[in-house]
Formats: sequence, C-alpha cells, structure tokens
Amino acid sequence: MRLLITFLISLLISSFSSAQENKVIKTKGKALVQWYPDVESKNATKERALQLAKINALENAYGVLVIQGNTVYVENKKTGEKVETNSTFKMIGSTAVKGEIIQVVKTDYKEIKKKEKIRGSKKKTIIFIECKLELHTKELKNTKIAVETYTLNSTKIIKPITDFYQGDDLFLYFRSPVNGFVTVYLDDNENAQCLLPYTRMPKGFEEAMPVIADKEYLFFSDKPEFNYFEEDDFFAEDTYELYSSSEKDINRLFVVFSKKPLNKPILNDDGNTKVLLELDKENYTLPRVIKSQVFHEWLLKIQQIRDDLVIKNIMISIEKER
Repeated sequence: MRLLITFLISLLISSFSSAQENKVIKTKGKALVQWYPDVESKNATKERALQLAKINALENAYGVLVIQGNTVYVENKKTGEKVETNSTFKMIGSTAVKGEIIQVVKTDYKEIKKKEKIRGSKKKTIIFIECKLELHTKELKNTKIAVETYTLNSTKIIKPITDFYQGDDLFLYFRSPVNGFVTVYLDDNENAQCLLPYTRMPKGFEEAMPVIADKEYLFFSDKPEFNYFEEDDFFAEDTYELYSSSEKDINRLFVVFSKKPLNKPILNDDGNTKVLLELDKENYTLPRVIKSQVFHEWLLKIQQIRDDLVIKNIMISIEKER
C-alpha cells in the first residue's frame, strides 16, 4: 500500500521536563559581529552571530577547551581554573565545544551602529549585528556514534539528495558502526508522521527498526532485496511519495538511532484524507501521527534520560513543478 506524505516546515516546540542524569540545562549566550554590506548579506551576518552565540552559551555552561601540547584542558570562564579532560567534544565551525544543543529556545537579533574614526579619513558608520539566545543543552559525556544517513529519490543511484519534486519517491540510506535501533519521523508543525518502524512489523519490533553493525540499509522500498526480515513481507506496505503544499516546501526529517530500543510515543491514524481525494490518491493512505508538540516533548525527554542516542535532522525541499 502506498502512503502519501504531506510536508510543511517543522518547528521545534517542546517543553522542558524534569532533569535526570546528565541533565539538560538552560544556558544563555551572545555575540556581536560586524556586518560588511558590500561583501556579505545581512542574513549571512546573522548566521555568523548565531554560531558564535551558540559557542558562547556552551562555553559559559561547560568551559573553554584549551589544547597544550598533547593534553586537552577545560577552562572555567569564571575562575580561570584548568582541568585536564578526556571527554568527548563537538565542533561548531572550527571551535570545539564540550556540550551539545538540544533545543534553541529563543533568539533575538539587534542592529547596532557605531561611529568610528578610520586613520586618514572622517568618521565612518560601522554596523554590527548582535545575537542573544537561550538554549537547552547537555554536556557531552561519551563518544557519539558516527552513523551515516541521507535521503534518496532512487534505489539505483545511492547518492544523497535533498532537493525533490512533487511525485518523487522518498528513500532513506542508513548505516551504523554498532548494532541498534532506528526510528524516523517527519514533523509538519502540526503532526509528526511516523515513517519507521513500518505499519506492520514482526512481533517485538513494533517500537523501532533493528539494524546490524556496518550493514547498509535502504528504507521505504518494497523491493525484495530491501526486505531485512527473512520469510516476512513487512516492507511491501510502507513506501512514500512526496507532496508539496506550496510552490516549494522546506521540510525536516528526524532520524533517531539508539543502541537499545526506545519507548515510542502513542501514535494515531491520520484522518486527514481530504488531501488524498484532492490529489486523486484514493488507493493511498497516510502515515500514523502524533501531535507535533507531544512529539518534541517526547524527543526532549528521551535525550535527557538516554546517552546512547544519535539524532540526525535532514533538511529537504520539495518543488511542486519541475
């Protein structure tokens, strides 16, 4: 059975719940960068400021990394104290940080103009962009698992594709260095659609798709070579065709990997069958759904209590006409 996916922009709307081990905390950061209108757009400058503000927030919470010889230290920004560390780090641009961002809670931008005198000339107006933000973050404790995953529009050419057209098929490539479980959701800001696990799964695997270390997987295809359960045809049902609600939609796909199974949220049948009638897709159905806000509450909660998670956020676009 074919399923039609309706895509809209996904917004991260989630609520902060009680902290557990390696708790998620709220931290603030800010940055001020100069805007050069002749060589850089305002949006590009705001993006630079945003990245620096994120680094500032993480360093405020977890310290500044200092490398001396072959030893890495974490320096407390308030006290200046340095402590040797073997912790895992993450890169933002060219800067290593000791924490990861779970959610951007709030961002504020402000344009600031200053008069500065340049040698040999009159005073000139210099424009700065200031970014202030609040984040939900978590300290990096253990080495993150380096999974490989990307979207495709064909099973014949295994090449990452993020630009699609209405009517294209959607496939997902996935590979992990360790055994584990995969779930995939698409959030349209109203509902989060569950794409994996499939609608029908073998007993014991209703909450997540099991994957074997180093094995290449291609999901959302009903071809026999991509059926990963012997003697069972659980892959014949869930294939996906893309639909755009505007001239060009920008969308997010959440791929969640865990070493152990997750307790999935409660899913419901999608009753929005009107779109199927409008597109003359009576033989199609829609994926199971959960309210967007509830999905992100669940996503935030599992990140607080689990350290074996890898969450990949894949941005794709879908144009209505070629």
